[in-house]
Amino acid sequence: MSDNKGMSLIELLVVIVIIGILAVIAIPGYIGQQKRAARNEAYANLENLRLLEEQFFADNAAYTVSQGTCAKDNNNINAIQGSLPRFLPGSGMGFSYCLEQNIDLAGNAQTPCFRASAFGNTDSRVDGDIFRIDCNNNRNF
Repeated sequence: MSDNKGMSLIELLVVIVIIGILAVIAIPGYIGQQKRAARNEAYANLENLRLLEEQFFADNAAYTVSQGTCAKDNNNINAIQGSLPRFLPGSGMGFSYCLEQNIDLAGNAQTPCFRASAFGNTDSRVDGDIFRIDCNNNRNF
């Protein structure tokens, strides 16, 4: 009897195949989880914007003026914080935010009202996503 140590080529191939199968299953789940996390951050930020706008309205009997350019890849945080300084969206900027005044969720004129929007930025996992909330707490998410 020989004293063989180590693994045979067949055993090594079986291990590689098992690792490959696990990777095929795990990686899409991980990417989906990252996308859900980014979307949940946007939902929370839009809800925060709505609450801050309502606070502003309670104090001033009017909503803020429109803030920022409503499109992806626009960092409008400083513009929004000019009127709503407690808006602190965090550092995971997968979305660009804006505020529009005298418009509802569907884009119809309504006074007084506002619509807060989040646009998925280019080259992010949420590229092309658009979420909105308005003064009536109507939302598309």
